[in-house]
Amino acid sequence: MDMTAAILEPEPVAPSVLDFLWLELTNQCNLKCVHCYSESGPASTERNILDADHYMRLLSEAYDLGCRRVQFIGGEPTLNRALARLIQHADESGFELIEVYTNLVKLSPSLLDTFIRHRVAIATSVYADAPDVHDAITMTRGSHKKTLANIARVKAAGLQIRVGVIGMEQNADRIDDTYRMLQELGISNIGFDRVRDIGRARGERECSMGSLCGNCANNILAIGPDGVVAPCIMSKQWSVGSVLTTSFKDIAVSNELVQTRRLIASATAQDGGPNPCEPDRSCMPNCSPSYNCLPCSPNAGQPCEPNRWCDPSKR
Repeated sequence: MDMTAAILEPEPVAPSVLDFLWLELTNQCNLKCVHCYSESGPASTERNILDADHYMRLLSEAYDLGCRRVQFIGGEPTLNRALARLIQHADESGFELIEVYTNLVKLSPSLLDTFIRHRVAIATSVYADAPDVHDAITMTRGSHKKTLANIARVKAAGLQIRVGVIGMEQNADRIDDTYRMLQELGISNIGFDRVRDIGRARGERECSMGSLCGNCANNILAIGPDGVVAPCIMSKQWSVGSVLTTSFKDIAVSNELVQTRRLIASATAQDGGPNPCEPDRSCMPNCSPSYNCLPCSPNAGQPCEPNRWCDPSKR
């Protein structure tokens, strides 16, 4: 036996328990969007239990589980004063993708500097090219103007940015014009999704797993500001534990999580065929690779094909 070859043979790499993590830093938001999945608003602070130390520990635990991609979201994550510290901790821990999903209504110079220093990717939503339509959806006058102005600042800073357009009754006739406006602003990474019957958009309808995109059947997890862990930020009704009572590692490898993911995969499979959100498949109707179900997912750096809409009807 060639002992040299045996010694140099690399050990097999264990699969990652966790590929991607959402950290919801607050349930408070400076907007009151009519379709908000988390039903956030200026006064919705009752779920804000975790503090900066909790979040830093969770980032470390996620990294130990093999996670290298994290998104800070809310509510509006920029309302959490610890955001800059958490970004620094994630960067120093070795996360390869750090993304902040923000409405970009307010972006302080110091926070923008933090984004630049730590190469943070930015994600946001624009609901219409027309200010009155966008502002009617956010229920906040002037939000359209502020978001577009800060998109320009983010682009000028050289940061990766992606913009999601969510189709709903209020903006159904503005989708094409909104895409054109964003392209004229130099945004190449544009995603589209329909509004889902979750959170404030659900109204009086019963919440169903069939409303999910199905991507949360994969190795991704979300932790809310109250410590509740769910397969994704949209699937809180099917939570699988709380980091306030159980270790994150135990939750991430629990049988309950495995079973919940199986139920989601079954509920979101289309016509008995493969789920469109499976790895290496496009998560329709977006045209980026997997983990691209708006409004939450990390596809920074993976723009749509040149000169093509993300709207599947334009393909």
